[in-house]
Amino acid sequence: MKRYGSILIGTMLKTSRLTVSPIKKNDLSFFRNLRNDQDTAFFLTQMSPINEYMQEEWFEGLALDTTKMYFTITADDKNVGIIRCDEWDKINQSIRVGIDIVPEYRRNGYAREVYDMFIPYLFQNLHIHRIWLLVAEYNATAITLYKKIGFGKEGAQRDAIFRDGKYHDYLMMSLLSTQYEKK
Repeated sequence: MKRYGSILIGTMLKTSRLTVSPIKKNDLSFFRNLRNDQDTAFFLTQMSPINEYMQEEWFEGLALDTTKMYFTITADDKNVGIIRCDEWDKINQSIRVGIDIVPEYRRNGYAREVYDMFIPYLFQNLHIHRIWLLVAEYNATAITLYKKIGFGKEGAQRDAIFRDGKYHDYLMMSLLSTQYEKK
């Protein structure tokens, strides 16, 4: 198994540049602003904006939902992104992940660095066997990253996203612990 220079400190993961920590109530406005950002929403299934009341209700429900985990990514004490983990199937040891980086912090290698620390955490600490994700077929940058990490295409949700006047596929990709250990 590869080592990536990340360490687990309490409930945080750290590298020399980044910290990943569980979402806190004071992170909600950051999450909402990132989620409502048009450049970010373009790659998500839902583009409808959320307000603080909707988000408060979501946050309260999150504490009771053992199938979801949300984390804040920080660099130099600035929030630069989020990690979403949901559809955690504890019986079959499978979880869906996604990372959103604030537009002005994209192309700095943050997503790769976070995946390089977070994937081993999921496999080793949470005993996940299968990590999967959905990515819009037009998100070539993300698809390239996922392939470099080792994710393979499983299939597609056909015409699942309507953007710019036409339908696009949502690609499903996954990475198994057994594949990752061989890297």
